[in-house]
Amino acid sequence: MTVGYLAYPFAMDSAENITRYHALDSWRGICACMVAMFHFDVISHLSFLPLTRNAYLFVDFFFVLSGFVIASNYRSRLAEGFGTGRFLALRLGRIYPLHLLTLLLFIPIDAAKDGIGPNLLQAIVTNILLLQGLGVNPQNWLNFASWSISAEFSAYVIFAAVVSRIGPTIWPWLLPIIAGPAVLATISPDGMNATYDYGLVRCLYGFALGVVSFDLRERFPVLRARLVPSDETWLETASFMLVVGYVSVAGSSVTLQVASPLVFTLVVLVFAREAGAVSRRLTVPFMLMIGTLTYSIYMLHPLVRAVARAVLMVVERHGHMDLFVSYALSSGHEPTKVVSINGSLWLGDLLQIAMLLLTVLLSVATYRFVEEPGRNWVRRLMDRRKVGAVRSAQPAFDT
Repeated sequence: MTVGYLAYPFAMDSAENITRYHALDSWRGICACMVAMFHFDVISHLSFLPLTRNAYLFVDFFFVLSGFVIASNYRSRLAEGFGTGRFLALRLGRIYPLHLLTLLLFIPIDAAKDGIGPNLLQAIVTNILLLQGLGVNPQNWLNFASWSISAEFSAYVIFAAVVSRIGPTIWPWLLPIIAGPAVLATISPDGMNATYDYGLVRCLYGFALGVVSFDLRERFPVLRARLVPSDETWLETASFMLVVGYVSVAGSSVTLQVASPLVFTLVVLVFAREAGAVSRRLTVPFMLMIGTLTYSIYMLHPLVRAVARAVLMVVERHGHMDLFVSYALSSGHEPTKVVSINGSLWLGDLLQIAMLLLTVLLSVATYRFVEEPGRNWVRRLMDRRKVGAVRSAQPAFDT
């Protein structure tokens, strides 16, 4: 498998001469794995780590990084006439094939769990139209992770409209940076863990920070100027430790939660330089592969979770074992049924690791047979239309 650059959750078009940030690519892969661990709902040492309990915040790293990368590669182009339709088509080509696959796989799962009714029909329609993260549903249905895909595609629509009509200016992005934290801290019932309800607000907040951080990086060369290698390594190490420490304690305060995208913005600016020893570790082939598989890992881990829980329920029923307990792994949430293997935290660790490895293995297949073909097909379609438009614009001459 070729390791390419995928800007979460949408890949950049390699045919468009993009700027690559390999260390940030690997960062994104790590974050996807942490989000998966957060959702696996297993009684284990790993689940009780403060970093894992608050790992839902790593979704905001995705949003910040997306704003940064999209601004880096498309802000000037859209302002110069790249074409909003072409831009959005390329993004759809990246996200929709895998989104549609997981949607189709989750329909029988939800039908078996909750029955066939109006809710399932609404869930299917809103997911097909990428509306499930815009506050139109009363809860997360089907692939619960796809709310962020819906919110981010809306952010891309807004980005293209703003840049095409107003230009590559910074001021429109200040509104979500100011309003987003206020809304999430005071109105969102789940604070920063907003998904189907205030997911778009959460996404635009992080996305706007990414756009602004790229603008600042361009305006102030000091943000790009490299230090001596040892200082760059210390800067990267400090940034890495800041993220680990900050996310670990952020769950105790709504203020800390809503400020987490600011921390991720700092990390994006530091690792975009790719100048220290930590960046070199993040750009080894294995880490780049994990980064490449980010979107599949993120979209498939709910499916692995659902299948694993279904299997364990069957084993519990027929083996007369107690494999589930009522417990609230996340602070501030009602207790739910979580997996507990004979009450052993170590067995829980092994189960979580096995689920993550299975997710990664499945991601290799979906990247190869779903993501790449879908992206390439749309890219070829856009290239043919571009060639056709150029030919039709050329003057005709009598021979």
